Amino acid sequence: MKSTDKLILDGAQLSIHGVLETDDTDSLREFLEKNKAVFFDAGKLSLDFSDSPGIDSVPGEILYQFCRQLARAGVKITRIGASKSIDTLFASFKKHESASSLKKRRIGIHEHFEDLGEGVYTFLKTLSGLWFFVGETLNAFIGMILHPLKIRWPMVFYYMEETGVKAIPIIATLTLLLGTVLGYQSGFQMRIFGAENFMPALLAYSITWEIGPMLAAVLVAGRSGSAFAAEIGTMQVRQEVDALRVMGFDTFSYLVTPKMIALLCVMPFLVLLANCSGIFGGLLAGILFLDLPASTFISELGKALIPLDIIWGMIKSVIYAVIIANVGCFMGIRVRGGASAVGKATTAAVVLSIFLVILADALMSLLFVHIRPGLSM
Repeated sequence: MKSTDKLILDGAQLSIHGVLETDDTDSLREFLEKNKAVFFDAGKLSLDFSDSPGIDSVPGEILYQFCRQLARAGVKITRIGASKSIDTLFASFKKHESASSLKKRRIGIHEHFEDLGEGVYTFLKTLSGLWFFVGETLNAFIGMILHPLKIRWPMVFYYMEETGVKAIPIIATLTLLLGTVLGYQSGFQMRIFGAENFMPALLAYSITWEIGPMLAAVLVAGRSGSAFAAEIGTMQVRQEVDALRVMGFDTFSYLVTPKMIALLCVMPFLVLLANCSGIFGGLLAGILFLDLPASTFISELGKALIPLDIIWGMIKSVIYAVIIANVGCFMGIRVRGGASAVGKATTAAVVLSIFLVILADALMSLLFVHIRPGLSM
């Protein structure tokens, strides 16, 4: 017979006396490892819990895994006199292990299609929820436009600064660099055919039609859309949104519309800034790398662009503003759980905003072809 303070081994029967606590973990593991050969030789293990009212989860897990190891080797395991709490603990270990094993086995093609279908269903459900959310937001927005005194102007000005003024440096810098690269590369290729004078027109069309509005929208989605989701998501986790509802506040008028109004005000100017900065970058590329005089660049630019080219990008920015503000706020409002849910909502807000911005841009580009003079097919 071998024994410790709480463990007695008599043949193939292991008796537990008292409560096995977390502090007994090391001695339990050492005892089991030392006497493992006894159970292999006997081909059975009988755990006697008659004198034990219960065990902690950590030593319970060690006992359970030890029994699993013996069972896989063909050793018969029995439990004697276990209390209800001990049986429940071992059942929970078994249930968790079964769930983990099932999850590991889900590798067939059928399961992959299930995951794909579940992802598509979740995405469509998100779009459906967003559609109704936008409807509520626009309803609140129209009500505030009809009653301007209800607009929280201090918050609107605050968000205009956060989303507009503070975004100027990064938008101006990136579009300047992009315009320089685009001007240099397109001009270099055109120079082979002696057509570098057409570089300003190509650059102007690329920047004003697509690159300027799109890049501004993507940057604003990354900066402001994520900030909206994180701000409202944190409020949701701390139950501040519920508190506002209890106090009688309209959450759309109080939380969402100030953000959307701010973006509606600043986005057209950010797009205009992106256009000007990108074209200026092309001018620098023409002067520095292509020996293209500034007067020629400006002259060709004037021949290519018409006011609608600039105005159309600013019109698109209004659509982008509605998308970014609503997606960011929607993802924040639907947060449930803790800090990790806020992080997931922030990521989802940026991804969905960019996806919808690109989708809207593609649809509006098809419309622009039939609106702009000289492009109709």
